[in-house]
Amino acid sequence: MVLALSQAVKVDIGLIGVFLVFFPLLVHGLIGFATGESVAEKRDNDRYLDEHRIPGHGA
Repeated sequence: MVLALSQAVKVDIGLIGVFLVFFPLLVHGLIGFATGESVAEKRDNDRYLDEHRIPGHGA
């Protein structure tokens, strides 16, 4: 049986898909990417400081 949907229902389903599925997935992916990049950057900075630290100075 073919399900016939009105144009308004099709638009509503499309909007629900975009705003309740696609955008949240995109945002979570971008937040995860930014978090991963910041962790990697901190690790690189810490490694650089360990390699270039002057003995007897700083912590």
